[in-house]
Amino acid sequence: QKVYGRVLNKPMSKPKTAGICMRENNFYVNTVQSFRDRRYEYKALNKKWKGKLGEAEKGGSISSIKEAQDMVVLYDSLQLAHKCILNSFYGYVMRKGARWYSMEMAGVVTLTGARIIQNACDLIQRIGRPLELDTDGIWCCLPCSFPEEYKFETSGKPVFLSYPCSILNNMVAKNNTNDQYQSLVDPEAKKYEISSRMTIEFEVDGPYKAMILPAALAEGKSIKKRYAVFDFKGRLVELKGFEMKRRGELKLVKLFQEEIFSRFLGGSTLEECYACVASVANRWLDVLDTRGIDLTEDELLELLMDSTTMSKSIEAYEGQR
Repeated sequence: QKVYGRVLNKPMSKPKTAGICMRENNFYVNTVQSFRDRRYEYKALNKKWKGKLGEAEKGGSISSIKEAQDMVVLYDSLQLAHKCILNSFYGYVMRKGARWYSMEMAGVVTLTGARIIQNACDLIQRIGRPLELDTDGIWCCLPCSFPEEYKFETSGKPVFLSYPCSILNNMVAKNNTNDQYQSLVDPEAKKYEISSRMTIEFEVDGPYKAMILPAALAEGKSIKKRYAVFDFKGRLVELKGFEMKRRGELKLVKLFQEEIFSRFLGGSTLEECYACVASVANRWLDVLDTRGIDLTEDELLELLMDSTTMSKSIEAYEGQR
């Protein structure tokens, strides 16, 4: 954990060692585990209904397809909701005034997470190319010759194993297994059972057809957490950091981005792709150069408007933009 302070307006950092005793009160870790386990249940049900959806599509029954699609969306939404709640547990322990506030716990979590992602990046660099590092994951590009899945049978049923996921999880288990995890087995005698525990695992998300990463204006710099991801059907499945997702941005910028993202999949070569994107960019550039001469006044005003949430009366915003 690095602790940042200010001495004469100069930032400085000091390394600190921290430990968290779960014997004192294991409520927090048990709560996190129960949310995680419930999310795994919903993910398993989501996978089950995806299989049923494939069977329904082969059978051609419209009612079965609709039912399977609805259940896939339902369980995907539930597991995503639990993921959001799980992610909030870390932010909660850093919030001053929180009942379970613990800067030591937050420091250990961030340091462990950062080391896992750094080690994953080093491993991926020896196989393929890392594209984007996040706090809880890594986007990467692997060669087509690299094995993606292994299939084997257990109890007469086929089981599919993700090879990239397995090698990453093996690395995490080697470096981060807790060999002194203690579970309370006798509350009256306060007897604990010591075991090895490792619950941090990578999950495979993909593969996808394309990932669009914008370049920075300055050479040698990169933009963090700004990308668009497309699946093999050409659908935009993930978007992060762009104006079209934010409030308070010009509608002109949002419309431009909505239209241009789909064009990145056009063409069969890099030149053809750039030509598809340029056709959209040139049209919107003409709108700016001509100051919207071909648009009505209402259309032009709508393009230049942005939306914001006002928490006070209009009079309180007098003099502001």
